[in-house]
Amino acid sequence: MAAKGRILFVDDEQQVLDELRRQAPLLGDEWEPEFVDSAAKGLQAFAQQPFNVVVSDLRMPGMNGAEFLQEIMARYPSTIRLLLATDKDRQLALQSVGRTHQFLAKPCDLAFLKSAVNFSFNRGRRVGNDHVRELIARIGQLPAVPELYQQITRLLESERGSVDQLGTVIGRDVAMTAMILKLANSAFFSLRHAVTSATEAVSFLGIDLLKALVLAHGLFGQVGAFRIPSFTIQHLWQHSLAVAAAARRIADVEDPGAQRANEFFTAGLLHDIGILILASRFPEDYAKVLETSLRTGSDLEGVEFHIFGATHAEVGAYLLALWGIPEPVVQAAAHHHSISHQPVRGFSAALAVHVADTLHAYNPEHAIFAKAHLDEAYLEKLGLAHRLPEWVAAAQTS
Repeated sequence: MAAKGRILFVDDEQQVLDELRRQAPLLGDEWEPEFVDSAAKGLQAFAQQPFNVVVSDLRMPGMNGAEFLQEIMARYPSTIRLLLATDKDRQLALQSVGRTHQFLAKPCDLAFLKSAVNFSFNRGRRVGNDHVRELIARIGQLPAVPELYQQITRLLESERGSVDQLGTVIGRDVAMTAMILKLANSAFFSLRHAVTSATEAVSFLGIDLLKALVLAHGLFGQVGAFRIPSFTIQHLWQHSLAVAAAARRIADVEDPGAQRANEFFTAGLLHDIGILILASRFPEDYAKVLETSLRTGSDLEGVEFHIFGATHAEVGAYLLALWGIPEPVVQAAAHHHSISHQPVRGFSAALAVHVADTLHAYNPEHAIFAKAHLDEAYLEKLGLAHRLPEWVAAAQTS
């Protein structure tokens, strides 16, 4: 039987803590909650025995919630960090976007919290390397494609950028899309449905808030290269865009004009976000992964696991789960190379991305993307193999 996870609630209002204690059974038997009324006591509790998850109120005397989570990130980087705030605290809360995995609306909905935390926590368990897992949990930004970052800042600074223009540019970049979806899907904003497109996220957040986040708080500020001579961020960007477009066209074949097409595009765009993480954070090691895989003919994920103790699929899915990205997008990142392991039995974003990814192996943007293989046996098992010719024709349409 797996050990219980430990979750700490920090709030200076005693009546809030009392209500959380009353609702604690909603967390189920797999979580052991504790409750303290200040950030100082929270740090003391961590010093005695670290927690897997911390949920902190934003407004607290002395050390506020954002400052407290900054300390937790520095001292206990693998802990999942969630911040509670009210709508009137939105500007202050969003200044801490880089140190918070998800924002929650106050009062805390423990049923929602359990679902979100379980999904993230279980994804994290699949990353077998403690150092890599800690690194993922520390990530506040990822490198954007320089040209796209410059386009965004120019649009915002000129005040001529429309929602559609901003959404289109952000929606072409892996890092910016992931970050904007992190915010738009936060329970803090009280949306009633999952947001899976950058344009919808920009529309909901608003241009003024986006401008403040980007220009004042550096939401997309980390622009850089991989420092791997043979493999650039442009290679990954071109591949991700191609797979995204193909996945969306496959979705249109199965359900013409459906809103899900945006979901499939985003799933394709973000499916290799784990490569973005590993190549940008461990360039020397990832260069070794690429060289070994290409020289020996070994599968990319097998070499990644040998060197990192985790694959790019596991790494990417964990970050997306931590950030509260909708589950179909997370599953596509997790299973685009292991599609038979996806929990959905039927046509899904993960399946469309798997097919699109393998189709681009025939004309790859970089030799490493030629490693993808189509799981024809799985398509036969689902009774979908006969759909493949039409998917291929659609995916190859320019």
